[in-house]
Formats: sequence, structure tokens, C-alpha cells
Amino acid sequence: MKGLIRSKLPLLYQDVTVKVIHMGGKDITVLTRAVVFNENDEMLVQHDLTPESDFYRFPGGHVRFREKLEDCVVREIREETGLEVEVNRLLWVRDFLDHMQYHSIELFFLATIVGGEFVSTLEVETGSEFSFKILEELDDFVFYPRGLIPKLKSLREDRNWAEENPYIRSVN
Repeated sequence: MKGLIRSKLPLLYQDVTVKVIHMGGKDITVLTRAVVFNENDEMLVQHDLTPESDFYRFPGGHVRFREKLEDCVVREIREETGLEVEVNRLLWVRDFLDHMQYHSIELFFLATIVGGEFVSTLEVETGSEFSFKILEELDDFVFYPRGLIPKLKSLREDRNWAEENPYIRSVN
């Protein structure tokens, strides 16, 4: 490992600096994702709809250089939805090995809404829309990572539920 470097995202995100681990000419990005339920037990999801893709996932994004993981969760949810959240705990850690040679480490955090006003389309320019869905609706959509749906059902039933091993192996 050659150390941490600062890497700029595409022009669309020109003001955001991403924490990247540089490994032998390849980059590994670090992302946080938020698992947020509202008062109706609906889960906050991000719908990415572009000419190349149509899928749902947990909201979140890239960790900035020298940004604490919890701060990244709070910032991303505020920027994307207008909601203020408080991070409760780390749920899962996942390697994401994309078929297009991307490698990310995703950290999934359980978070609670503590304020703000929900706005569903703050990131219109990226093709993302945010909404609340009941867990069973996700069976009708392409949702990533799909393997977390059974885990989410356990979490919905018991917010104190925790897995013995929070590491999730990449399916790729």
C-alpha cells in the first residue's frame, strides 16, 4: 500500500474530495451507507435511474479526506434528502468489487431521523431520487446489495439485532 491520496470526482462533484486508498496503481474508495427507517417502518432508499441503470440502494456516498465515518453519513443524508440523522451503530462492512474494475469498501450504519424536512429529489442532476419504501416492496425492484434484504427484515423487527460477523463478502 502506497498510502492515502486525494482524488477528485468527476466535474459534477468538483467540490468533493474523496478518500482513496492507492494500492499498486489501483484505487479503493471508501463509502458510507445509511440504513434509516421512518416512523412508519419504511426504509429510506435511493433510486438511481439513468440511461445505463435502474436500481435501488441505500443512500450514502464517498468519505471525504480526513472526514469521520459518522460525519460522512450525516452529511450525505442531509445533502441528499434534507433530513438530519444521528448515527446509532455500524451494521455491516462490505467489499464491493464491480465488474468494471472498481473496488469500494462500503460501511453500512443504522441511523435515526432527528430532524430536517424530507425532499425526495435533491440530486436531480445525478438521476437519483430518494423515497421511503416498505421492505417487502424491494422484492419488486432491483436492489443492491440484494443479500441484505433478509438481514433488514431481522433489523426491522429488532433495532438492537446484531450479526455475529458483520463482514459481507462480495458476490462478484
